[in-house]
Amino acid sequence: MVEFDRVSTCSDQQLDLFEASRWPRKPYCSDDLEQGLCIRSLASAIKRPYIQANPPHLRVWSIFDVDRPGAAVLWEDQGLPPPSWAAVNRENGHAHLVWGLSVPVLVDSPDLRQAPMRYLCAVESAFRARLQADQGYSGLITKNPVHPLWKTLRGPQLGYELGDLADWVDLPKHIPKRKPEEVGLGRNVTVFDWLRLYAYRKIRHYKLDVRNFIQWQSHLNGKALERNGDFLYPLDGREVWHIAKSVSKWVWHKFDLAASDARFSALQARRGSKGGVVRSASYEEQRASACLMHAQGMSARAIARELGCSPQSVLNWVSK
Repeated sequence: MVEFDRVSTCSDQQLDLFEASRWPRKPYCSDDLEQGLCIRSLASAIKRPYIQANPPHLRVWSIFDVDRPGAAVLWEDQGLPPPSWAAVNRENGHAHLVWGLSVPVLVDSPDLRQAPMRYLCAVESAFRARLQADQGYSGLITKNPVHPLWKTLRGPQLGYELGDLADWVDLPKHIPKRKPEEVGLGRNVTVFDWLRLYAYRKIRHYKLDVRNFIQWQSHLNGKALERNGDFLYPLDGREVWHIAKSVSKWVWHKFDLAASDARFSALQARRGSKGGVVRSASYEEQRASACLMHAQGMSARAIARELGCSPQSVLNWVSK
């Protein structure tokens, strides 16, 4: 058994957890979650028992909420690597188990690379299934590992390569029975992907007047909240707002309407010259869904059953 270093106070040794580049500059924090959250400087927030661990748009810490006695050592029973830390409720033994990522993953910016985000989504789904962690937990707020309210157990490694974490699980076998996009980071991925495609279609109605930007942000936030409401376990409204703000700013400042119209016209012309048929929206949705499920480790046969198509169609989509 790998031993944890047990800590109960905010010692100098533990402050290495709070390297500034790996935490929000002004995180949400709270003394009592029922009384709500406030935004404070990091120096002030680390004095509170509850704190936001991941900066906006980045996954630095993969956090799992395990609501059962003995949660702090469950990783060993389930054949997982030691977490970077476990913050344990002294009264009932429930805990937040946290694995640090040595290379943070961008999770909700239009500039992101899709593959690492979806890979992370699959890894976290597999860990959540092994730990039987709370599927409704968004990971926004965690038990502060340097606050004396919790019994904090330190693991031997502060950060892991994502591929190293993946080696401890069999991704296809440990994807939760519920659709992966309905839990954990998958919800962020789903809302983000849906919202950015929606924004590309709607930006021309707002961008004619620079004064419309606030209305544009508000509109996207409302649409993101609507999409979020479809989940059995919706994201926290603050996370939805971060996604909406990111998409609204990027599309407003960087999405080139003229270039987009030119690409669409050229595509239509090519299809027309070949006598091709424009693919329907439902086809594109099926293809996108297949790619997402494939990235999360599902087999072609399982995807085909889910989407009502042939396994060969799935293979054609995911190989492009």
